[in-house]
Amino acid sequence: MITESCKVCGNSVDNKMHQLKEMQLGLREMFTYMECSNCGLLQLQDIPADLGKYYPNEGYYSFNLGLDVKKKPDVLRKLKASYLIYGKNKLAGSILSAGYKKPDYYNWLKNTGVQYNDAILDVGTGNGSLLHSFYKIGFTNLHGIDPFIDEDKDYGAIKILKRNIFETTGEFDLIMLHHAFEHMDEPLKVLQQLYKLLKKGKYLFIRTPVMGMYSWKKYGVNWMDLDAPRHIIIHSLKSMKLLAEQAGFELRKTEFDGNYMSLIGSEQYTKDIAWPDSNSYNVSKENSGYTKDDIEKFKSISKENNKAANADQAAFYLFKPE
Repeated sequence: MITESCKVCGNSVDNKMHQLKEMQLGLREMFTYMECSNCGLLQLQDIPADLGKYYPNEGYYSFNLGLDVKKKPDVLRKLKASYLIYGKNKLAGSILSAGYKKPDYYNWLKNTGVQYNDAILDVGTGNGSLLHSFYKIGFTNLHGIDPFIDEDKDYGAIKILKRNIFETTGEFDLIMLHHAFEHMDEPLKVLQQLYKLLKKGKYLFIRTPVMGMYSWKKYGVNWMDLDAPRHIIIHSLKSMKLLAEQAGFELRKTEFDGNYMSLIGSEQYTKDIAWPDSNSYNVSKENSGYTKDDIEKFKSISKENNKAANADQAAFYLFKPE
């Protein structure tokens, strides 16, 4: 349904309309979005009746890998992770981790205080590859949900279900949404449901694009992370803070984690080069025309934007009080 009122703050004054093109799949269909003049978010005006069309299991990046889950986690990986995340097994851990570049998710696990046997829910899990990474370092109570996958999968310690959050039951010690929140309509209802599923004293961890930062200012409607029409609402720092408070969470920490590939995609979109096109960097680095120096420049810009809290993506740590 088309509305000129903001779904977070309710503002209907001086809001702007923008036309966005679908470029992730190269369909180039046009969609109308509204930019809220108060909280700064961007919301899709007319949500397609069949969103599944825009999440093909064969073509959409989140679904194109299978899982090969071993019967037991990797002992050496767990030793290394327990040292880097929790400071345990110091002697063996320090030896094993020498020169090792730890994955970003080590910090997420450390910051949320989640333990090996805790129940973890990954919302919008796709094929469950992140949960598989957790399993390999020792986590054994892993759950993923996604309404767009073909069928349920049970790998023992990892269970992946074809469902949405409102069809989900249970209590969890950590709930994660890695670039899933922006795909959801009615964000307050979403957070309220996640609040019910989360145990007290635990974290809801959301990673999502952020409106109003470097990429929006530079690329506007060609910013890759707008990703019409899959991204129904692209939140701002202000809208995230408002939503957290309305749902009863404490927003305890915000970290910026933009990446250089988004900058490359945005540059291409300004030239009407879609992500799957033959001259896209995603398909052929050689045909894209970007040099190693170009890529290093994008990486440098992304790094500086994260440091300056001006990047186009961020991680939000929402705490449920005791």
